[in-house]
Amino acid sequence: MLNVYCIPGMGVDGRLFKNLKLNNCMIHHIKWETPHRNESLASYAMRLTNQIDTSQPFALIGVSFGGMCCMEIAKKLDPVKTFIVSSSKTRSEVPQKIKMWKRIPMYKYISDRMYKKAAFLLKKQFGVTTEDQAKKFLEMLETAPKNYFKGAVHCIMQWNNTECPESVVHIHGTADQVLPHKLIANCDYTIKNGTHFMMISKADEINKIINKELESAQK
Repeated sequence: MLNVYCIPGMGVDGRLFKNLKLNNCMIHHIKWETPHRNESLASYAMRLTNQIDTSQPFALIGVSFGGMCCMEIAKKLDPVKTFIVSSSKTRSEVPQKIKMWKRIPMYKYISDRMYKKAAFLLKKQFGVTTEDQAKKFLEMLETAPKNYFKGAVHCIMQWNNTECPESVVHIHGTADQVLPHKLIANCDYTIKNGTHFMMISKADEINKIINKELESAQK
């Protein structure tokens, strides 16, 4: 069985992949660690690889910030496939409204509590639409390690990646309000009406894509 390591979106946990169904795969959930002060995204992502058994073939699945981490890991290691969902492959795919935070670094002065509150208030932009989804979203945010959010945002602000390894497969939704589809270059698979939260809401379509790509890669 192929080991598949899943990295969720910023501050949430493995429950984001609750509807992920893969054939002949062992699914592992990467747990967030608190970023070091002024740590780069590349450095942070490589620290997460301590949770990956690199002695065996493996694949990566990353959502949003987790997808950016997967990009950095794929540049250094050799995954069979790297799937990034509702994410960005390079700095050019990050919208200006997020890049603006680098020029006005107020994020350095916001507490974890405020990050969680802001994320929950903006839940509809993430594609969280039902009461049950909202409850689970808040529960996942509460699992983030102490002092996580400020460091994670810093990683994104300083991220300048321009490389895209051949193993990368990009899956993105047309209704993503956080990382708009129009900014995505060479998207491999487009999910109609898929939001930033589509790893849960459009899981059936995503499962078919990932299973097809993994089966092809292992022939």
